[in-house]
Amino acid sequence: MDTRIPTEHAPASGMAALAWAERAGAYRPDPSRSIAGVMPTLLRLLGQTVAGRTDLLSSLPAPSPRQAKRVLFLCVDALGFKELAQSERLCRLYGEFGTWVTSVFPTITSCALSSIYQALPPARHGITGHVIWKDCPGALVDMLRMQVPGAPAALGDAGFNVKAWQRQPGILDGDWGHALASYHLMDRHIVGSGLSTLLYGRTPLVAFLHPLEALDKARRMLTEMERGWVGLYVDQVDTLSHVLTGEAPQVGLWLRQWEESLAQMVVTMPAAVVDDTAFMLVADHGQSTMQGHLSLHGEPTKWLEAHTRAVGHSGRVLHIYLDHGQEEQVRSWLQAFVGSQGRVCAFDEIKTLTGPPLDGSENGPASESYDDWIRRSLGDLVVVLDDGWNWQHRPPRADAPPYESQLVSQHGALTWNEVFVPLLCAPLGAFLDGHTSRRAPW
Repeated sequence: MDTRIPTEHAPASGMAALAWAERAGAYRPDPSRSIAGVMPTLLRLLGQTVAGRTDLLSSLPAPSPRQAKRVLFLCVDALGFKELAQSERLCRLYGEFGTWVTSVFPTITSCALSSIYQALPPARHGITGHVIWKDCPGALVDMLRMQVPGAPAALGDAGFNVKAWQRQPGILDGDWGHALASYHLMDRHIVGSGLSTLLYGRTPLVAFLHPLEALDKARRMLTEMERGWVGLYVDQVDTLSHVLTGEAPQVGLWLRQWEESLAQMVVTMPAAVVDDTAFMLVADHGQSTMQGHLSLHGEPTKWLEAHTRAVGHSGRVLHIYLDHGQEEQVRSWLQAFVGSQGRVCAFDEIKTLTGPPLDGSENGPASESYDDWIRRSLGDLVVVLDDGWNWQHRPPRADAPPYESQLVSQHGALTWNEVFVPLLCAPLGAFLDGHTSRRAPW
């Protein structure tokens, strides 16, 4: 077994096969080894099988647990492999209990988190990007906030049921959980708002003020439940890597502090609980470090406004929505504008990256084909930038305050660092330094 942390120049087995033939340096998500398989895997560990959902047990290393009474599930936003490489305990655990999976397209938080927690590809859960078009309400919608940009209130507050966008119910909306306790911990600023109103189904949401408080709550939850799972979402790596890059030492400092805090939590738990608990970790996407920008303001914005129905964006990806007869002119203009820094893809070229269709049991208007349904939100044209390039939506501010934070990494596209993310499944006791003596006989 290869225990190294993979890199683009020293990839793990199977990664190179996903290279996108149409564009050097780009990689396709793998539906059979996707972050959409994480929740089915968690449920299989707890003895629950969900029909029609693909789990990842066959991709896990042999020492990884195959059954447990409890699962602590940690989702670390933007924890790609170059970020993971700065950790210590997590690196050690990855060598024995880790593997790789792919994010989804676009590799943007709202899209990828939906795939993780609903166990569906974007083409089925309906969140095909960050700021994308939705026929209802007939506007571009910010999917993290679940709000039309510029509107005074979120869609949910206006009475709109965002679950109407789903082509298929999410896994946490189902009946599997009646025999399981479950909780999901997240920062108080996002709990019960925006995207969180869609993702977690029947799972109770629990707010925290600080990540260390979250670990204490997780400890109590795991100790008190007989069988079930506790989820925890943290975004500090994403926040730091956006403004400092994923290679920045501050990212490694936070990871090492965090993993030591996790180990301290394990030390304080009853041994019997630790021995019956599995630990799972996954990321939603990685990052691309910026080298240059394409200025998408001023005249380019005016041209697009005059020749398209709408333009959305998912980080390093643009979604272009057209009226009949506009495609040839707009595609030609966009490719000249982007030049060698990216690729303008027609819908038929890009649609399969959002996930395979169902067998005919999906929801949706009978008068609208599956492809048409995806196209309405993904876009008639999709512009995917190459590694190191990002859009500049606004001109630099002449009156910017001193030391204003600037994005230096971004995601959304198809580079190695954005697409491939770690998956870790280990006994919780493996966090202890002498973990071999505490590991349960899985």
